[in-house]
Amino acid sequence: MDINERREALRARVRNKLSGEEEEPEELVVQASEVQVATTEGEDLLLIDDSNGLLALASSLIFIGSVLGIITGLLLLQGNPAELLNNTLESDDAVDVYGIVLEAVSGDSMEGVQIQLIEEERGILILETQTNSYGYYNFENVPPGSHILRVSMDSYVTVERTFTPNSATQAPFTLTEGNGTIEEDFRQSNSGWSLENAIALSTGIALVTILAGVVGLKAALDTRSAKNYRRTQYLAGFALFSRGFIVFGPFLILCGMGLMILARDEFQASEVE
Repeated sequence: MDINERREALRARVRNKLSGEEEEPEELVVQASEVQVATTEGEDLLLIDDSNGLLALASSLIFIGSVLGIITGLLLLQGNPAELLNNTLESDDAVDVYGIVLEAVSGDSMEGVQIQLIEEERGILILETQTNSYGYYNFENVPPGSHILRVSMDSYVTVERTFTPNSATQAPFTLTEGNGTIEEDFRQSNSGWSLENAIALSTGIALVTILAGVVGLKAALDTRSAKNYRRTQYLAGFALFSRGFIVFGPFLILCGMGLMILARDEFQASEVE
């Protein structure tokens, strides 16, 4: 556009102004309160979205940790302590059995004492030896099973000890003067802990682990729906006993509980609704 055209356009605008044909453009007026309301609504929307994301993540972590706990409980139920102990007792590994013979009154070691190893079931003599100058005896490669150690010497009471060779060292034999035979049974455990107790304990731990995992699943669902914050935290806390793969499952559940604390306001908003 040249200078003449500009001049003509300016004159036309002046004439229109004077004749009142050109309308003033409306000014856009924005109230400060409207801006503040819109900003507040936008922030609330972002907070709600963030809270929903935290609850979804917390629910997922608690769910995964609880599932790991249930798997751990099922694995515990599959492991039978009776079979494990029987396999240990029925092992084909032979052991060396050794010990010492002492005189009851003086406590001195006894040399030349006759030691016989007898198979209890058939009553067959397997090995035989005598104590050395230090009172020690030794049997090599004793097979598994129940056996009898017969310790005898002239003018002393004979001792017959029934045992299972799952331990190499035997308790010392103490001989007293006299006649006759004393029988000892070393097959019983002195710890007072039986196989039945071990099975019951293992089964109980497995059942508690599975139960805690199921409770954790309920906590995960309540977390996702933002129902009853306090009760959900209690349920998630009990789910820690699921012990999913020892520490991995409880760690995930703890992380989920922490995220629940950050999104606690979402629980309160849900309860108000």
